[in-house]
Amino acid sequence: MSAAKKGGKPGGGEPPRNFEEALDRLEAIVEELEGGEAPLEKAVGLYEEGVGLFRFCRQQLDAARKRVEELAGETEEALSLRPFEEDEEEDGEDDGS
Repeated sequence: MSAAKKGGKPGGGEPPRNFEEALDRLEAIVEELEGGEAPLEKAVGLYEEGVGLFRFCRQQLDAARKRVEELAGETEEALSLRPFEEDEEEDGEDDGS
């Protein structure tokens, strides 16, 4: 089993439980790789694990952004204001037709 599948942490190949856990592990991997002390095979495994964590984090961020955009859209629709005169003009035009 590769280091990426082992997860490099207690619990083996379990996926991260949440964004924060994945980001913490990703930061630890980056730090270890930047240290330059890991043997080649371990470095490749860490890189592979990091790519998986990056994808997980990206999915989490995309989902969160989508939720925020949906909520913001709902809020804007609910809170949009129109001048009172426009409503009266539209009502008057409908009656005259």
